Amino acid sequence: MPPSERFDAAVIGGGPAGASAAIMLAKAGKRVVLFERSRFPRFQIGESLLPACWEIWRRLGVTEKIEAEGFTVKQGANFGMFNQKPDVLLLTAEYPGYFERPYTYHVERARFDQILLEHAAECGVEVRREWSVADVLFDGERAIGVSAGKNGSDPAPIHTSVVIDASGRESMIARKLNWRRPLPELNKIAHFAHFKGGFRRDPHGFINFGEVMDGSVTTDIHTIDGGWVWYIPLRDNITSVGAVLDSRFAKSLGDSPQQRFEAAIQSCECVREWLTGAQQAMDIKTISSIGYMNERFHGDGFLLVGDASMFVDPVFSAGVTLAMRSGVFAADAVLDGFANGGDFSAARLRNYEERIREPMERIFQMIYNWYRILEQKDANNIILRSRQSPMLRERFIVLLSGGYDMVSMKQILEAGQEPSSTYLVS
Repeated sequence: MPPSERFDAAVIGGGPAGASAAIMLAKAGKRVVLFERSRFPRFQIGESLLPACWEIWRRLGVTEKIEAEGFTVKQGANFGMFNQKPDVLLLTAEYPGYFERPYTYHVERARFDQILLEHAAECGVEVRREWSVADVLFDGERAIGVSAGKNGSDPAPIHTSVVIDASGRESMIARKLNWRRPLPELNKIAHFAHFKGGFRRDPHGFINFGEVMDGSVTTDIHTIDGGWVWYIPLRDNITSVGAVLDSRFAKSLGDSPQQRFEAAIQSCECVREWLTGAQQAMDIKTISSIGYMNERFHGDGFLLVGDASMFVDPVFSAGVTLAMRSGVFAADAVLDGFANGGDFSAARLRNYEERIREPMERIFQMIYNWYRILEQKDANNIILRSRQSPMLRERFIVLLSGGYDMVSMKQILEAGQEPSSTYLVS
């Protein structure tokens, strides 16, 4: 192959996971090519970020760009549980010592992802927009490159030392190797849209701890029969609203996504009121079969990052944080391979999977417990009990702020252990 078509690394996909991996490798002086099929900016769901992102943004060197964008400040999360009042308001500022900053942002993903991808190009990544990867090339069990080309053109082989699959829910390598496994316990479906003119609370009227930042908001999560609803205020008087439902239950709400969404929102009193007079600004979008986890995230010459490795339920806003963290961890493993004579064997890359599996498993344990609470309508659940137990509250806030390496589900349950909660243990 000509030198221009041989790279140190190829990254499939320009979302947060792929861009993060590419940035870290390029900053270390590696020749990286990134293929992104879509034209940016493009719509993407997943607008609620976590305070743990600050550490990742600092490593990526993108903090100032994120700050300058003027995204909506998020100070915490608010849970409406089974219509029990008051709601449970959890603010990162209650325990600020765990994170670089006690707040984060609600972002328009089209713009957020574009910032990361543009930053990758500025760092030296060869970003090939509107290029499709037709296949990952293997020599036996070892990945040696990709077959790619501009959208609509014939693909050509491009050889690399390592391939990072950030292809999202397409999970290109996992499907090729038959590694993708559904999670029947998380067989959920999400219907969502953006609204113009939804109600926005004055933060000075309900944020009751630490500095109240003008215009700041929380992520709102409210339980309903068969699932839960999110309410995420964004810039320009736009609000992201979604309903995550048990797939079987959703069928009872109507024949179309619009009918099911409207029925779910009507069953949530506060969100229904907040949307009074608001205008739906886009057609309803749907994600089905939300949960899956691949058997492995690495092999000889390749790694899977972000949604290409697994898809996390959106209830605790972990998706983007885990995606960027997986990209950074994957880059660390690849750089270790370069430092050890170009060793990109599965044995050498195993450390990546070990590092990212731990935070993934911790948030998945919390998600499983969330749906057990909903299914059993547990009025004495750990979220409601966090109003009275300082230790439980601290550990819960740290986990929900993205501190997956600091707190485990076991520690949370130990902090709030009561006879009525023993069934929650995974």
